[in-house]
Amino acid sequence: MNSFSSATSPNRSQHNNEVLVNVIVKQEADGRTVAIVPGLPELQVEASDRTTALTQIQQRLESHLAGAEIVSLSVKLPSHEQKNPWLAMAGVFKDDPQFEQMLVAIENYRQEIDKSTEDTFLQE
Repeated sequence: MNSFSSATSPNRSQHNNEVLVNVIVKQEADGRTVAIVPGLPELQVEASDRTTALTQIQQRLESHLAGAEIVSLSVKLPSHEQKNPWLAMAGVFKDDPQFEQMLVAIENYRQEIDKSTEDTFLQE
């Protein structure tokens, strides 16, 4: 889960970049508030109220990120395209001297089957 997104504004100087950080805020049964940064489990605070929890988590985040740089990288993922298994066989008979004979035999067999089927239906 990505906790950070760019909040760079065209009006801001290059030195004043900010990012928006997702924070999970939960109210506990005892009334205390817990604030957690997803993906950074070490950044978790517990406070008596929501405002204090958010202020503390923001301070912890700013300390944690001081001197750091957040960058986005483009990563190529492996292709999930299924390759056609028949393509590996394509052209294997192109130089086979008996290939034409085989095609003629197949055609003759098909005609024989068609004739047999046709005769069967005509008798019914």
